[in-house]
Amino acid sequence: MPASDRHLDPVLLAGWKAGAAVLLFAALLAGLLQYAGGDLWLADRIYRWQGGQWALRDTWLFSTVLHRGGHHLSVVAWLAVVAAWAASGRCKIVPAHWRRPLGYLAVTVLASTLLVGLIKRCSGVDCPWDLLRYGGTHAYLAPFSPASLGQPGACFPAGHASAGYAWVAAGFALAANPRRARLAWALAIAAGLVFGISQQIRGAHFLSHDIWTAALCWLVAARLFMLWRRRDPEAPVGTPVRPGNARGGA
Repeated sequence: MPASDRHLDPVLLAGWKAGAAVLLFAALLAGLLQYAGGDLWLADRIYRWQGGQWALRDTWLFSTVLHRGGHHLSVVAWLAVVAAWAASGRCKIVPAHWRRPLGYLAVTVLASTLLVGLIKRCSGVDCPWDLLRYGGTHAYLAPFSPASLGQPGACFPAGHASAGYAWVAAGFALAANPRRARLAWALAIAAGLVFGISQQIRGAHFLSHDIWTAALCWLVAARLFMLWRRRDPEAPVGTPVRPGNARGGA
């Protein structure tokens, strides 16, 4: 077995192989929600539960704490990762062998959120609160439909949920420790669910928007991990650099 295969953690290998399955499952489930009425069915019930309006849209809990607060928390966490990466090997608090996983984590979280944001700007898909069905002014257009192209809507996929789901990259960064990797994945998915569901309750997104965001963040994290690993196959992310085997660069 090649040395690079021996170093590849089973948890990571399973995660990478699941990438195609994640995308396929997301496409099938999101397609069912979008084109078989699942999105509208769920949104109808959330809307009726609030008395035929998005009554919780601007409340302190959903707007200030979970939306703005959640966004700020993710930004602060990312800045902390960047600061730790810059300090790695230069102070005792952040060991030198953390530099590669921290660099991977910072780049991947940023790439995931930027990708989701870019797609949002070009999607032409409206938020539920913009739709005639829910007191708005626009007709419903499913994502990827020809009619949505060139429209001003910018609500697909779910941007706020990416503030949680983008952190699935932490699980890959901790691949050398399967227990911590699983914990990191669980925390990131939990954060994504909280942020995503809170936005659905506010009327900002349909369920399928969150599913696409989760799938995109997972695929970006998995793909960038493999690119990082090809750069130095003998020292996968999360593996301490041993004296005598250290290589130049970060």
